[in-house]
This record gives sequence, structure tokens and C-alpha cells, in this order.
Amino acid sequence: MRPRVYVIEDEDSVRESLKALLDAVGWETRAYATAAGFLSAFPERDTTQPQCLVVDIELPGMNGRDLLSELNRREESIPAIVMTGHGDNELESLAAERNAVGYFQKPFNTTELLNTISNVLAQTT
Repeated sequence: MRPRVYVIEDEDSVRESLKALLDAVGWETRAYATAAGFLSAFPERDTTQPQCLVVDIELPGMNGRDLLSELNRREESIPAIVMTGHGDNELESLAAERNAVGYFQKPFNTTELLNTISNVLAQTT
């Protein structure tokens, strides 16, 4: 069973590029433009499959911070990697408080992102 990576990113070009990159690595990638779209599909996940979430903090509607809070409220333990184009120390601290396992400011180094995802997926098996 291939590891699954959920990508939640509202910018089409970024979302499509990330999906193509992650698919090329061999991971099963599911991409969403909104947190609501992700949440509506998330209950269908296979809990035996290694998985993680890559989420943009600034999303329309429910933002990434609120999504992580909602997942914590639901006691979902999916590891989350946060990305943002408007990062600062406060935002990084907030992401950590909501149990994010990685934090990337755009533009980010794709090799570092892939390494972080790979490490997270290895720990969820």
C-alpha cells in the first residue's frame, strides 16, 4: 500500500505542482483547494495506510490554523506539515501548538519538503 499525502492549497499552480511532485515520488496524493473539501473526504481514509497532511495556512474559508484545530478537536492524529507565504515566528509557534510536525515558508526547498514528508511517513507505519 502506497503512503498517502493530502495536499490542501488554494493556489492552483502550487497545488498541481505539489501533487505532480509527490505522485512522481510514488506516493498517493490527494489534493484539495479548501479545508472543507478535505474534511468532507477525510473520513474515508484507511487508518492502516501511512499518511500525512501538507496544508497552507492561508486558505479561503476555513484556514489552515482552524483546520488543524478542528483535527485536534476530532482527536485525529494525522501528522501535518504547514506551509505559508506569509510566515513569521508567531505563525510558526501557532503551527507547533497545533501539533504540526513541519513548517515551510514559500518558496521552500522541495528537497527539504520531500525529506520531511518521507520522515513523517516512515514514523506513521
